Amino acid sequence: MRVVCAWCGDVMSDGTGPVSHGICPGCSMRVERAFYRSLLKKRRPRAPRGLQQHRVPTLPLPGFFTHGTA
Repeated sequence: MRVVCAWCGDVMSDGTGPVSHGICPGCSMRVERAFYRSLLKKRRPRAPRGLQQHRVPTLPLPGFFTHGTA
């Protein structure tokens, strides 16, 4: 079975037959960093109820795009 990184397309293990997808170590580190950064942003202290601001959406993970971006 051939294993390909779903984010960058690198071949992680060569073989014959069907193709499976995984995540390579480099992409894994980028995804984990983005995840932990988004957690830190969410931990900010909240404003009192009447003074709450609109939440800013976090950036999409590498390889995933929101509607209207490419």
